[in-house]
Amino acid sequence: MPIDLNIPTFRVNFPLYADETAYPDVLLNAQYEIGKCYIADNDCTMPEVCREYALQAMLAHLLYIRDQVNAGNNIGVITQASEGDVSVSLASPVVDGEWHYWFNSSPFGRELIALLGVQSVGGFYAGGNPERLSFRKAGGVF
Repeated sequence: MPIDLNIPTFRVNFPLYADETAYPDVLLNAQYEIGKCYIADNDCTMPEVCREYALQAMLAHLLYIRDQVNAGNNIGVITQASEGDVSVSLASPVVDGEWHYWFNSSPFGRELIALLGVQSVGGFYAGGNPERLSFRKAGGVF
Protein backbone atom coordinates (compact mmCIF):
# COMPACT_ATOMS: atom_id res chain seq x y z
CA MET A 1 0.00 0.00 0.00
CA PRO A 2 1.48 3.40 -0.96
CA ILE A 3 2.44 5.61 1.95
CA ASP A 4 1.33 9.25 2.09
CA LEU A 5 3.43 11.82 3.88
CA ASN A 6 2.42 12.36 7.49
CA ILE A 7 3.64 15.95 7.84
CA PRO A 8 3.28 16.30 11.65
CA THR A 9 5.26 13.08 12.16
CA PHE A 10 7.91 14.26 9.68
CA ARG A 11 8.29 17.56 11.52
CA VAL A 12 8.74 15.68 14.82
CA ASN A 13 11.23 13.18 13.35
CA PHE A 14 13.21 15.92 11.58
CA PRO A 15 12.92 19.11 13.70
CA LEU A 16 15.22 21.01 11.33
CA TYR A 17 12.17 21.22 9.04
CA ALA A 18 9.59 22.12 11.69
CA ASP A 19 9.25 25.74 10.49
CA GLU A 20 5.99 25.78 8.52
CA THR A 21 6.86 29.11 6.87
CA ALA A 22 10.27 28.04 5.55
CA TYR A 23 9.03 24.54 4.73
CA PRO A 24 5.35 24.75 3.72
CA ASP A 25 3.30 21.60 3.32
CA VAL A 26 3.16 21.99 -0.47
CA LEU A 27 6.99 21.95 -0.66
CA LEU A 28 7.21 18.92 1.61
CA ASN A 29 4.64 17.01 -0.44
CA ALA A 30 6.36 17.90 -3.74
CA GLN A 31 9.79 16.80 -2.50
CA TYR A 32 8.27 13.67 -0.92
CA GLU A 33 6.90 12.63 -4.30
CA ILE A 34 10.37 13.10 -5.79
CA GLY A 35 11.78 10.94 -2.99
CA LYS A 36 9.46 8.13 -4.12
CA CYS A 37 11.47 8.03 -7.35
CA TYR A 38 14.40 6.76 -5.26
CA ILE A 39 12.61 4.55 -2.74
CA ALA A 40 9.53 2.49 -3.56
CA ASP A 41 6.65 3.36 -1.26
CA ASN A 42 5.02 -0.05 -1.67
CA ASP A 43 7.95 -2.41 -1.01
CA CYS A 44 6.53 -5.38 0.89
CA THR A 45 9.94 -6.57 2.14
CA MET A 46 10.40 -3.69 4.60
CA PRO A 47 8.09 -3.16 7.60
CA GLU A 48 5.73 -0.25 6.94
CA VAL A 49 7.04 1.83 9.85
CA CYS A 50 10.62 1.47 8.53
CA ARG A 51 9.54 2.23 4.97
CA GLU A 52 7.70 5.36 6.15
CA TYR A 53 10.77 6.53 8.07
CA ALA A 54 13.02 5.78 5.08
CA LEU A 55 10.79 7.92 2.86
CA GLN A 56 10.88 10.71 5.45
CA ALA A 57 14.68 10.48 5.66
CA MET A 58 14.85 10.71 1.88
CA LEU A 59 12.67 13.82 2.05
CA ALA A 60 14.98 15.35 4.68
CA HIS A 61 18.00 14.46 2.52
CA LEU A 62 16.46 16.14 -0.55
CA LEU A 63 15.54 19.23 1.48
CA TYR A 64 19.04 19.43 2.96
CA ILE A 65 20.68 19.32 -0.47
CA ARG A 66 18.15 21.84 -1.81
CA ASP A 67 18.95 24.22 1.06
CA GLN A 68 22.71 23.84 0.50
CA VAL A 69 22.40 24.58 -3.21
CA ASN A 70 20.09 27.55 -2.58
CA ALA A 71 22.60 28.97 -0.06
CA GLY A 72 25.41 28.63 -2.61
CA ASN A 73 27.23 26.04 -0.53
CA ASN A 74 29.18 23.23 -2.08
CA ILE A 75 28.22 19.80 -0.78
CA GLY A 76 31.65 18.34 -1.63
CA VAL A 77 34.77 18.41 0.55
CA ILE A 78 37.08 21.21 -0.58
CA THR A 79 40.77 20.23 -0.43
CA GLN A 80 42.31 23.24 -2.14
CA ALA A 81 41.14 26.72 -3.08
CA SER A 82 42.69 29.67 -4.88
CA GLU A 83 41.53 33.23 -5.27
CA GLY A 84 43.39 34.58 -8.34
CA ASP A 85 41.73 33.06 -11.43
CA VAL A 86 39.47 31.10 -9.02
CA SER A 87 40.39 27.44 -8.60
CA VAL A 88 38.73 24.90 -6.30
CA SER A 89 39.64 21.23 -5.82
CA LEU A 90 37.25 18.74 -4.27
CA ALA A 91 38.15 15.51 -2.50
CA SER A 92 37.34 12.28 -4.24
CA PRO A 93 34.55 10.38 -2.52
CA VAL A 94 35.75 7.82 -0.01
CA VAL A 95 32.78 5.65 -0.79
CA ASP A 96 32.09 2.87 -3.25
CA GLY A 97 30.26 4.95 -5.83
CA GLU A 98 28.41 8.10 -6.75
CA TRP A 99 25.18 6.79 -5.21
CA HIS A 100 26.78 6.54 -1.76
CA TYR A 101 28.63 9.82 -2.31
CA TRP A 102 25.30 11.52 -2.96
CA PHE A 103 23.79 10.01 0.21
CA ASN A 104 26.87 11.01 2.22
CA SER A 105 26.29 14.66 1.30
CA SER A 106 23.81 15.01 4.17
CA PRO A 107 23.43 13.58 7.67
CA PHE A 108 19.98 12.32 6.68
CA GLY A 109 21.38 10.51 3.66
CA ARG A 110 23.94 8.74 5.84
CA GLU A 111 21.16 7.68 8.21
CA LEU A 112 19.11 6.46 5.26
CA ILE A 113 21.99 4.39 3.88
CA ALA A 114 22.36 2.74 7.29
CA LEU A 115 18.62 2.03 7.51
CA LEU A 116 18.42 0.60 4.01
CA GLY A 117 21.53 -1.48 4.64
CA VAL A 118 20.04 -3.01 7.78
CA GLN A 119 16.71 -3.69 6.09
CA SER A 120 18.30 -5.39 3.08
CA VAL A 121 20.74 -7.67 4.92
CA GLY A 122 20.15 -11.32 4.14
CA GLY A 123 17.45 -10.74 1.55
CA PHE A 124 14.47 -13.06 1.45
CA TYR A 125 13.18 -16.10 -0.40
CA ALA A 126 9.89 -16.28 -2.23
CA GLY A 127 7.86 -19.46 -2.60
CA GLY A 128 9.12 -23.00 -2.29
CA ASN A 129 9.51 -25.14 0.79
CA PRO A 130 9.80 -23.76 4.33
CA GLU A 131 13.40 -25.01 4.33
CA ARG A 132 14.29 -22.06 2.10
CA LEU A 133 13.54 -19.67 4.96
CA SER A 134 16.25 -21.01 7.27
CA PHE A 135 19.51 -22.91 7.48
CA ARG A 136 17.83 -26.03 8.83
CA LYS A 137 15.10 -28.08 7.33
CA ALA A 138 11.57 -27.57 8.62
CA GLY A 139 11.91 -30.58 10.92
CA GLY A 140 15.10 -29.20 12.51
CA VAL A 141 17.48 -31.50 10.61
CA PHE A 142 20.35 -30.10 8.56
